[in-house]
Amino acid sequence: MNTKIPTMEEQLCALLVRYLEPRWTAAPRSRIEVNGATNLTSDLTLDSFQVMEFLMEIEDELDVAIDMNSLSEVHTVSDLARVVARQLDGLAT
Repeated sequence: MNTKIPTMEEQLCALLVRYLEPRWTAAPRSRIEVNGATNLTSDLTLDSFQVMEFLMEIEDELDVAIDMNSLSEVHTVSDLARVVARQLDGLAT
């Protein structure tokens, strides 16, 4: 296994940090460490529009269409990584 290849969770964390950077620049005290356990709404205080905007960023960056029905149980970055990985695996078959 090549340990240089980032996991889906790591990729999403990096995308999320990039997405949040303008917000953190404007309000540095709101910066937190983003990891798999980070809750998109309670930890990052993202509203539904911001979550959808971030999902569009993921879709553009990873060239994947995220099934919105699969998002009902997504709360953390790790949850989202599982959904995106399943979508990407479905494209490969």
